Amino acid sequence: MRSTALRIAGLAVAAGLVPAEAPAEEFQRIRGELSVELENDLTYDSDDPDSELNDLYSTIEADVSVFATEAIYVNTHLTLESVLDPDPGMDRTFEDMGFYADVITVNYETDMFHLYGGKFGPNFSIAYDAAPGLFGADFSEDDIELAERLGAGGSVSFGDEQIGMHAVSASVFFADTSILSESAFTNRGRVRETDGGPSNTESPESFTVAVDGGDFAALPGFRYHVGFAHQAVDLVLDDNGAPLGDIADEERIAVAGEWAIEVDEDVTVTPLLEYVRFWNAQGMADQDRNYLTAATQVDYRNWNVAVAYTGRLIDNQAAADVTDYQFQVSAGYAFDFGLEAGIGWKLVEEDDVQSQVIGVLLAYVLEF
Repeated sequence: MRSTALRIAGLAVAAGLVPAEAPAEEFQRIRGELSVELENDLTYDSDDPDSELNDLYSTIEADVSVFATEAIYVNTHLTLESVLDPDPGMDRTFEDMGFYADVITVNYETDMFHLYGGKFGPNFSIAYDAAPGLFGADFSEDDIELAERLGAGGSVSFGDEQIGMHAVSASVFFADTSILSESAFTNRGRVRETDGGPSNTESPESFTVAVDGGDFAALPGFRYHVGFAHQAVDLVLDDNGAPLGDIADEERIAVAGEWAIEVDEDVTVTPLLEYVRFWNAQGMADQDRNYLTAATQVDYRNWNVAVAYTGRLIDNQAAADVTDYQFQVSAGYAFDFGLEAGIGWKLVEEDDVQSQVIGVLLAYVLEF
């Protein structure tokens, strides 16, 4: 339930639109953010009785940058969360907690250029982070977000107050199969090349290219994103662990826009729209996927209300098409001392199984 302003600022830094530099008069060697979330999700109705359960869990994330100079730094993103799915039909309380690093990069960044290498999430989509509400980003996080890849990338930023600020970014990568793909405390398991799947090639044969922009004088609060990703595929396994013969490299595009419209000094309305298209999804030849995320958040002083929908159409050339969707509504309140509280409901249908979930969330963010 992070605020719209905080989400936009974080994504702008990630895309290279804003330098991550401290004010010149106060150079900090260590900068970061600690996010602590406590959430309870109750699946109270489902076509699959094994899905009906209560899950109480926490998510703790630390984003820490250590600077050698104003331009050279090491960035890490560390996460402690439940890393396994709950057992069918069994309630869970703070179980299966695992600790892992999903970002470890060496960076060189100026006002115009940003170069990095290590483990990171390639820049492809925005809805996985920006879709508002308690459950708004769930589909995108699971299916669209690119995360935990090894490689290198960079961006170049340009623009002014009239034409806006823009960043062109690119990266080359492959799936992390090192020991960093495991997790401490509860081990989520190590990714192996023999697991197959997109970008699991042990060499940087996959890439992304993206353009991000915003800060237009004529459209204050508007930003856009266009991304393309190519993921090389050497191996795909079926449900029984046997190699599939009909495979192909996966390609995808994403087009998105978000506009924070200030109605007055107390009210901001932020619609978001993103379309994503997959070709040869998950490396399976002739399986295409279309995702549409449409969402709006209304902020009134410390209150917010969000409505979000994501639809997924899986187009199978050799089998029946599949249509899945998720719809959520949620509300939240941000206290002045940094604590946010939220409540939400979602209706989700996957593989012809419909479920209803209600959730509550407490979140606190500390910057340092």
